[in-house]
Amino acid sequence: MSAFNPLSKIFGLFKRIRFGNGFNYQQLFIGSPLPMYVMTKDTLRFLAVNDAMVKLYGYTEAEFLTMTAFDIRPEEERERVKEFLDEFGEHTNESGRWLHQKKNGDKFFVQITFHYVPSIKKGAYLVMITDIDKSLNDEKRINDLLHLYETVNKTTNDVIWDYQITTDKLTWMQGYFETFGYTKESSPNSFWAMQKIHEDDRDRVQEEFKQVLESRGKDWLSEYRYICADGAVKFVRDRGYMIFDQQAEPVRMIGALQDIDKQKRFEQQLLSQNERLKEIAWIHSHQVRRPLSNILGLIELIRAAAVEDSELAELIGLLAVSSKELDDAVILINREAMEEKK
Repeated sequence: MSAFNPLSKIFGLFKRIRFGNGFNYQQLFIGSPLPMYVMTKDTLRFLAVNDAMVKLYGYTEAEFLTMTAFDIRPEEERERVKEFLDEFGEHTNESGRWLHQKKNGDKFFVQITFHYVPSIKKGAYLVMITDIDKSLNDEKRINDLLHLYETVNKTTNDVIWDYQITTDKLTWMQGYFETFGYTKESSPNSFWAMQKIHEDDRDRVQEEFKQVLESRGKDWLSEYRYICADGAVKFVRDRGYMIFDQQAEPVRMIGALQDIDKQKRFEQQLLSQNERLKEIAWIHSHQVRRPLSNILGLIELIRAAAVEDSELAELIGLLAVSSKELDDAVILINREAMEEKK
């Protein structure tokens, strides 16, 4: 980066007004990770750009010094720049959100902070650029997804929620008030409190979510009991998808809370009936086996006696076969009942 008089004046001014001596402000400008430039007030011609500026926009330093601030903006934004500077240029440091353009034609959004520097002849601006294009695209994508979720929610019983992790703010979408009976004023807005989760499930759910945060997990799934406004308890299935910032820190989670109360209670009913059937099978297998064993024993005693009637002997044989088949069936029921108990 070449040294020149206007930039030296700017750093000299900052040093006299705000800071002590001995700091290399020109080096701070050049090495800043934020794109920065100095431009004249009247023509908006670039007087200096730093390395981050060159990297972001794709122009060389030499090219920048032949350009103005209009050249890094699309045509439709240039008149807006003039109007803003004429009205606020010397009275504010924030200029809001702007659309810029790189050398290759790509357009992207930036946030601008600038300082008016009157010490340079005819005045100048020191400008800092923050690339917010990815954040805006992510925000738009999230809002589009939320709109899609709410549309889908009209045909399902899912309740969509949006949790801002950094502020612990929980926002309920369409369906929550109808499903659980709360009003907007009485609905919980703190995720971590989880005060509407049944107290027997609350510690477990909090621990599960804590582990997802610590492990930087992308997904979260939990089933628990949720307390409705009228005090009734419903079983729910809760799913969440984690959103991370550029530093890979979790900042937001979008989730869907599904009412599975009927399904869960039906499952419990089936399990209860199944257990009852096992008990019945166990009892019957033992109660039926006892008299059946007696019948088998009596048949053997009759066979041991001298039976001269051939027809009677044949009937006894058939009775023995049928009794044996019934005994085998009871043994099978008994065996399966024992396996189920194990």
